[in-house]
Order: sequence, then structure tokens, then C-alpha cells
Amino acid sequence: MHSTAVSESRGAQARGKSGPGMGIYVAFVPWVLFSLITQHSTLKLASVAALAASCAIAVVSVSRGRPKLLEIGATLAFAGFTAVAFTADPAVGAWVGRYARAIAAAGLAVIAFGSLLFLPFTEQYARKSVPRQFWSSPRFHAVNRQLTEMWGMVFVLMVPAHIVAGAIDTHRANLIFNWAIPVVLIMWAAKRTAAVSDAAGEASS
Repeated sequence: MHSTAVSESRGAQARGKSGPGMGIYVAFVPWVLFSLITQHSTLKLASVAALAASCAIAVVSVSRGRPKLLEIGATLAFAGFTAVAFTADPAVGAWVGRYARAIAAAGLAVIAFGSLLFLPFTEQYARKSVPRQFWSSPRFHAVNRQLTEMWGMVFVLMVPAHIVAGAIDTHRANLIFNWAIPVVLIMWAAKRTAAVSDAAGEASS
């Protein structure tokens, strides 16, 4: 009787929590900030602001002994953007500024698919809401591998949209390709993440 109650309790804890939870969206904040500021200000300001945000988020994780690949990758990426913004030739800086969002999306795709070689990046966030005894389960690994691949593809699809926006460089193109398409893709991915996580939680309970 006691073992059954414990099993049900563990299943309830894991239900709907096989995915990354809200932590992953906090990690996206520097990227969103970078995109917003790039549109309305300079590459220098966007890079510095995003670097500061990514460092703040990464420091919290590192201080807790839980460094995340996405957060470390963001810090390195925006350190690179900052270096280019302050040291590159003006023509190069202008080109990078125009295609900065495409470069950022490509960076996210590299981080996502690269993490599959070691630990799917969504799994690092999922562990915050899933009891330790479930971390080594094949289903937990499979769900997060699926979610990481999905997010990686979303980032890949955002790259050509941002490239088109930079190439056309009009207000309408900016709204459609820099905002509408990426937002739709991210909303779909977020909804899909919740659905896959819930399904996995129900199956493991």
C-alpha cells in the first residue's frame, strides 16, 4: 500500500514535467532583447545589453552549480557581437547589424544541435522540475532529445526569414520576416513543448 502511494506521488510529480518548463524561456531573454534593441538602436547598444543580460542569467546558474549550455553559449555569442560592434570596420559593423538576427538564430541552432552530442539543452531545464530518479530514464532522455531537435529546427527556419528581412530592408519586410514569422514559430514550439511534456508525464505516471 505504501509503495503504491509512493509510486503515485512520484508519478504526480513527474506528470507534465518531462519538458524544460519556464526556465528555458528566461534563457531566451537576452536573444529577444538583442532583437528588440537591434531594430530600434545600434548594434553596440544591443550587444552590450544582451551580453549583460546573458551574464546575469548565467551567473545565477553557475552560482547554483548548474551551468546551462544555452546560457553559456549566449554569453559567448554576445561577447562576440560586442567585440565586432566596437572593433570592426564600419562597413562590416553595418552588415552585421543588418543580419544580426539571422546570425543570432544560427547561433541558437548550433547550440541546440550541438547539445545533442552531449546533453540535449532542454534536459538541463527539465531537471529543475523532475525528481532526480527520473533523470536517467530512457523516456526522459527521448522526450528532451525530441524537444531539442524541434527547437533546433525552429531556429534554423528563423535564419532565412531574418536574412530576407535584412536583404529587403523595408518596414513591411521587417514586420513579416523579423517578427511575424519568428513569433509564430516560437509560439508553435512553446505549445508543442507543453503538449509533448504533458503526454510524457501522463505516460510515466
